[in-house]
Amino acid sequence: MTRAKKKGQRPCNRHGFHGEVYWGTESYNAGLFQIYLDQVMRLAVTRYRWIGLPSTCDATFLERLLVERGRATIARDGKNGPWIVARAVYDGKLNLYDRPTRWIAQSRDQVRFQVTPRNGVMIYDSPTYSCMMPAIDMQVRELVDIQRTKQMNRLWQKIPFILETPQDMELTAVNLLSAIMGGEPATIQYRGVGSAIDVKKLDMDVPYLGGELTAAEVNVWNRIYTMLGISNITYKSERMIEDEVRSMSEPAGMQALAGLTMRRRAADWCSKHMGCDVSCVWAQDNESENYNAVHNLKEATKILAGDTHGLAEV
Repeated sequence: MTRAKKKGQRPCNRHGFHGEVYWGTESYNAGLFQIYLDQVMRLAVTRYRWIGLPSTCDATFLERLLVERGRATIARDGKNGPWIVARAVYDGKLNLYDRPTRWIAQSRDQVRFQVTPRNGVMIYDSPTYSCMMPAIDMQVRELVDIQRTKQMNRLWQKIPFILETPQDMELTAVNLLSAIMGGEPATIQYRGVGSAIDVKKLDMDVPYLGGELTAAEVNVWNRIYTMLGISNITYKSERMIEDEVRSMSEPAGMQALAGLTMRRRAADWCSKHMGCDVSCVWAQDNESENYNAVHNLKEATKILAGDTHGLAEV
């Protein structure tokens, strides 16, 4: 049932996050899922960096297709058409190594043409030719479940008592509770209020699980990092030796290499058939690191030369 819009009510955003439906389970869970999904997708789409692609090929769109669908294609329609990134739809038999001999390049603007290894390349996200989205969906659901469990666990810690009062003193009880929860140093009430309002303690026997739930959340994020090939360390591993840390980072490294290998295979085809040097590397902010290195070197040279003008005081 749809609730009528009240006068002066703030408009609802696409996740349904405003005061009226904040605790509406369906809308709140959906919004929370979208927030976590967006965070994971940002990591997934920005893991790899394509270098040398033509200006008509959008590398971000290519990575989105690889993550969301498991495959994509870089192709052109005819000998003089531009190279584009498009969705790849199977349209023919597979060869001896289960690779397609013919497929369709399809885009949102109704561009659709047939592709073979002569005018395009099929790009896969992983050596198993599978899509990552089911695994991402499962882990995001875990994050949502842990977050909601945290909220419910905290809720039981916040409701340790109830106020029992006659019906005609309900407003007085509400005001009294509001003053207490608002941190008022003292409350002023009429004589007899204390005897009319009975405070009953609720023993819910629900332990606070903040530490356990936080550990569970961190471990889910670490599983996500490993799945995406991002180095991480399991929660509560402060006493691990260097060899143990290295051995635990190996699965993430193998995951990163698996995706990198498939992309480099496609990059080699592009370099051979597109007339440009195309490569794919693991994404790092080399530009900032190079700037900082050059900047620090200049500052160090000034100090060695005795020129301290313009340097910040330590």
